[in-house]
Amino acid sequence: MSTNHKPLSFDDATFPPLQEATADVRAWQAEKIKAGLKDADAGRFASAEEVKAVIQKFIPNG
Repeated sequence: MSTNHKPLSFDDATFPPLQEATADVRAWQAEKIKAGLKDADAGRFASAEEVKAVIQKFIPNG
């Protein structure tokens, strides 16, 4: 049995269709941004090894 699914384009995978975010999603995003800025201000960043591990998780040989 074969399934002929059209592969996702780069744009579809990285820029999903725009939808208006709900208030709870916007509040969650704002809190995540504030927490990230607080961490950055405190000097807490991902190490080069941590960044590389995440990249390799999604992009083999990346």
